[in-house]
Amino acid sequence: MDYHTLLARLGEGSAHPGGFQATKRFIRQIGFPRGTKVLEAGCGTGRTACYLASLGCKVTAIDRNEHMIQKAVHRAKQNGARVRFLQADAASMPFPDETFDVIFTESVTAFTQGNSAIREYLRVLKPKGVLYDRELAFAKPLTTAQKKELQSFYGLHHLRTVPAWLRLMRKSGFHQCSASRFSKLKKTANDNDPFRVIDHELFAKPDAVAMMMNNERLMSKYSRVMGSVVITARKT
Repeated sequence: MDYHTLLARLGEGSAHPGGFQATKRFIRQIGFPRGTKVLEAGCGTGRTACYLASLGCKVTAIDRNEHMIQKAVHRAKQNGARVRFLQADAASMPFPDETFDVIFTESVTAFTQGNSAIREYLRVLKPKGVLYDRELAFAKPLTTAQKKELQSFYGLHHLRTVPAWLRLMRKSGFHQCSASRFSKLKKTANDNDPFRVIDHELFAKPDAVAMMMNNERLMSKYSRVMGSVVITARKT
């Protein structure tokens, strides 16, 4: 079992930095007009996708993890959200060019190789479309040993500072790239998710419990340097 399968089986709907409340605040600040065609890349269990749909957006959401998509579909049925869910990889998306007004993604690009996902974001956005990427970032460059430890557990491909993220966005073809201030990891309060489905048998599996404990250890160890940044990038 890898980290992403663990999250899926736990039914985690807001594993990214800041949690779901931070996501809602960010979306409210953006203020998407009703009817905006939004793609959520890496939707997980569909919590954000369903929230966007409740605001009147036309939402398509993808995730490469089968268990995540199953739980996302279940969530949408339970709360009556109209979302098109597909199992697909952000680095190779099954959509025509210039399909979406907006791409919204959180802690996904860091798990993709090179600029493969970023080039796909650019391809499927309409002209003048906008990418909002609330991404994992680091306050300073990591040592080789630190990178290896985080990569081996989380499957990360990018362990970038904010300036490094912006350089990659520009190199990949985006324009008018900007970033929020770096925000350190914070312990988020447990918020009620009435549609969360947890595979409770995980708690009887020693390997799964060990993974959960290791995640907590790494979050604590890197709490001073690991956090998030909101990147906004526009297509010409």
